[in-house]
Formats: sequence, structure tokens, C-alpha cells
Amino acid sequence: MFIFSITGALALAAPAFAALGRPILFSDGLSPHVDASFWAHLNPTQSTVSQWDWGYTPQQTCFNNANSNGVSPYDFEIFAVKYTDCGNAWVFCRHHNAALSQIDMIDLFGRLPVHERQWVRHVIAVPGGGSAYMSNADVVFQGPVGTPSVFQHEVGHAVDFYKNSVRSSGTSKFLNAIQQDSCVPDNYANSNEVEDYTQVGVLSMYEIVTPGGLDTLNANWRCFINQKHALDDFQRDNMTPGGSCTRRWADDVKVKMGPAVPRQKRAPIEEASGLPVPGPSYVAPHVHKNLVFNATEQLKAKERQAAWQKGDAATA
Repeated sequence: MFIFSITGALALAAPAFAALGRPILFSDGLSPHVDASFWAHLNPTQSTVSQWDWGYTPQQTCFNNANSNGVSPYDFEIFAVKYTDCGNAWVFCRHHNAALSQIDMIDLFGRLPVHERQWVRHVIAVPGGGSAYMSNADVVFQGPVGTPSVFQHEVGHAVDFYKNSVRSSGTSKFLNAIQQDSCVPDNYANSNEVEDYTQVGVLSMYEIVTPGGLDTLNANWRCFINQKHALDDFQRDNMTPGGSCTRRWADDVKVKMGPAVPRQKRAPIEEASGLPVPGPSYVAPHVHKNLVFNATEQLKAKERQAAWQKGDAATA
């Protein structure tokens, strides 16, 4: 069984990461520079959706994250998404007032390479002011953050913490790379080495999927080249689109949304079980600014999902 742990780490208690104080390359963040390419070149993965009966939820994810976000577990929609590149469905949780729709969540998560997605246990959307975080291999989106770069960033935290059985961003290899370079990507990256690592990952993903790579983005991008090379050594194999999942986490324990849920006959719930359980991890929420949304792609996603639900992949 694969179990990752951090000495002294507690769920919902942020580790002490050091601010970097480095020069930055993009003063307006990454979304204005990368998301247009992501919308164009990160292709959606075909999927179908099944709704859970109201009243039941994965315990540590929906129930506890609902409480920590000040919303009621009773107000969550629970649904399982079966992507064609993995044998096990992912269970998603969405508060009915979340800015992200079910289709947004399904589409944006499914655009990421499956070998990154396979390190995420559950995907959650709640109301909020435009922030997101990762906790115990679950990614939580608070408010209007529906862009590929935000999803890549948060999923990148799970890859960082779990793929190599050690937090890759905390290794001497990556920390030395920061010191060897003359910049970090943006102000967000300057928060600490964990955020820097995942912002470098956003730019590495840009290089992978964009014709012409980072040279099309900024001629001075090599100011963080050692960080990019270090990250690529740790996880580029998982960032390349294609293939199928090779591992998954077990779904969290099912519980009632609360004592007011009546005893009821439930339809069978498809879930992943008998698989590894993630150890504790937490990266505190951070507001994502200057995001570039795409209403046209949102509409296309809605039309695609409707076709896939009907089994008509040819028209999706």
C-alpha cells in the first residue's frame, strides 16, 4: 500500500513554507499568458456522469470540507465521472451555489493528462471569492476559478506531494534550482517553494502542449530554467497527455450528509475501493487573480457532455 506522510503534518493545518523574495517574470500572473493555449491544446477527455442519490457523501472530502468552508453538507450534489482513460470513476462534490458548474468541473479536470489526474482523490467546488487549495489529495475550488491553469496548478500540488513518495518541491534539488535561477514565474510563485513548484508546472505544461513551446511566451523564460528542469525530472512523464491511468486512490468513506437524512433505499454507488489511501497533506487557499475565462469553450463542453451521455461520441 502506498501511503505518503509528512512528519507533524495535520489536515487543515498549513506547513510553514518560506517566502522566496525572488525577481518575477510575469507581474500579472500566468493565466493571461497560458490559458488561451490550454483551452486550445489541452483536449477534453470523453466521459459519462452518474448522480449519487441525495443524502450520501464521501466523509473526509465533501462533509468536512463543507464544514470548513462554512456551508451545509446537505446542499451538495455528489456525482461520479467515468473518463474513458481510466477504469475507476472519480467522485465529485459540488455545492449548489458554487460558481463552477458540474460541466465546468468535469471538463477542466478531464483536460489534464490522466497520469496527473490519477494522483487526485476527489474534486470539490464550493462558493467563494476565487481561490483554491489541495488537502489530502483532494482539490477544492472556491468560487469563479474555472480555467485550465488553476486546475493544473491545484492538481499539480497533488502530484508534487504524492508521486515520488516525498514532496518534490521540498527536495534539495528543487530548492537549489531556485537559488541557481534569476527569477520565479510570478508573485504567486514567490509565496513559497510549494507554490513556485506548481506555477513552474503550469509553464512546463504550456511547453508540452503549445507548438513552439515557451519561446512563444517570453524570450526571457530561461530565467527559471533550472527549476523547470528539476520539475520535469520529477514529473514530466505524468504531464504528457495520453495513455490510461496506472494507479488510483480509494474513495473516502461514505457517510450521510447529516442526521436529518432519512433511511432510504439507495441505488448502487460505483466507487473505487481496495486501493491505497493518501496520507495527510495541505496547501492553504490562495486567490487566483487575472483569470482568463472562455464562455465559448464552456458552451462546447456542455454540448459535448450531452452527446457523450447519449452515447454519441461522433458528434461530441
